[in-house]
Amino acid sequence: MQDVVSTSALPQQKSELARRVLKGAWLGVLLGLLLEALLLVVALWQDRLPSGVHMAAETIQKLSWSALICAALVAGQAAVRAGTSITGLIGLFAAPLAFLTARALHKATLEVLGESVVTATQWFAASIKGVEYALLSLAITWLSKRDAAWKPYVIAGALVGLASYVLTALVLSQPGDPLQRALVEVSHPIGCALAVRFSSQVNARLRD
Repeated sequence: MQDVVSTSALPQQKSELARRVLKGAWLGVLLGLLLEALLLVVALWQDRLPSGVHMAAETIQKLSWSALICAALVAGQAAVRAGTSITGLIGLFAAPLAFLTARALHKATLEVLGESVVTATQWFAASIKGVEYALLSLAITWLSKRDAAWKPYVIAGALVGLASYVLTALVLSQPGDPLQRALVEVSHPIGCALAVRFSSQVNARLRD
């Protein structure tokens, strides 16, 4: 009898997981749009607005990266609630995949819009992203189990993002403006952590 109940609950669990992942992806898209708007404000202040082609490519890159990684982190938290301790592994493997996918979409957008681009695959940068978001996922899990308020999520995201930015700046040569890169590297983990917390809270209230 118990096996029949657990088997019948599987479709419902899968449907709930799909809703959570989709919600995480939409929150990621919103985060990507906010970051792109922030960067445009900074670029306008610096009098260094990018061309329309590069603006479109950067927007697609940020939206795809943000949607994929936020969805993955939400899925990781859903796995934790289901009793599976794979949250760190999800961040470790999902972040490099999301990073490389976003870079590929960036390159494809430039080529479609008539811009010739020659870029090497950034395997080491993708590996750093994997470690960064594995740590962030573990931190989110630890905070979630303690029903932490939003401020510890901000601190965790800021620390992880700052460490990743410093490491990347030390070992890799990165194009673009350092201020804009710093804003993205620190702001995105903060936003992603808050998005996961918000998604978890909404799901908890719907269950009540």
